[in-house]
Amino acid sequence: MVQSRNQNSSSGNSSSGPGARGIYENLREQIVAEVYGRGDVLPSARALAVELGVSRTTVTSAYEQLAAEGFVVIRHGTRPRVAIKIAHSEPGDLIHTVAEPHSLSAFGERLRSRAIPMRVASEKLVADFRYGDMSASDFPTLAWRKAMNDAALGRPLKLSYGDPCGSIRLRSALQGYLWRARSIRCEVGEIVVVNGSQQGLDLCARLLLDEVDGFAIEEPCYPMARASSR
Repeated sequence: MVQSRNQNSSSGNSSSGPGARGIYENLREQIVAEVYGRGDVLPSARALAVELGVSRTTVTSAYEQLAAEGFVVIRHGTRPRVAIKIAHSEPGDLIHTVAEPHSLSAFGERLRSRAIPMRVASEKLVADFRYGDMSASDFPTLAWRKAMNDAALGRPLKLSYGDPCGSIRLRSALQGYLWRARSIRCEVGEIVVVNGSQQGLDLCARLLLDEVDGFAIEEPCYPMARASSR
C-alpha cells in the first residue's frame, strides 16, 4: 500500500491526494526495501488511483517514471510488475525515520523482553519432528478454494460483527463432531472459536489465573504454552 505524503506534482493533479512524484517516491522506497519483492505484481493504476483519491493519469505518470528507471515492467493489458533485476537498488539515498520508543504496559514489556523461538531451516534434516508444520501436498487446495468461493457468494445481506464466540453454524457443527468423534457432550454456548491454540491458552490463563497464582505444567512442553501463563 502506498502511503500518502500529501505531495502534489506538476502533473496537473489538483486533488488533496499525493502527486505523481509522491506516489513514485513511495513505491520506489517500498521496492528498494523489498516490501514488494522482485517480480511482485503492483496494484493497477485504476485501483491505486481510487485508493489514493487521485486521477488515474497521476498514478500512470508515477508508474511510467518507475518503468523508465528500471524499477517496474509495464505491459499492455496487465498490471505493473516489479522488475526481476533492478539496477538502482541501493537505499542509501532514501530517508528513513526512526520512530520513538513507545511506553508499554508491564505486560507489553514482558512480551518485548521475551525472545521468540525461531525456526531453523529444515532442508538438511533427515526427519523433522517439529509440531505445527503441514505438508503442502496434503492440503486440499481445490476444496478449500471452492469453500471460500461458496462462502463469499453466500454473504449475508448485512455485514457486521458476528458473535464474539464464533459463528453459530460452526459451533453447532463442532458440537456434533465432538459428540460423534470425541464422545464429548457439550452445549453450543460452551464452545468458543479462537484463532489458534496459543490464543486459547492465553484466554484460559487470563480467566483462571492471577499473577500471584502458581500453576503446574508438564516438562518438556510447548514453550509458548508456558509463556502464555506468565
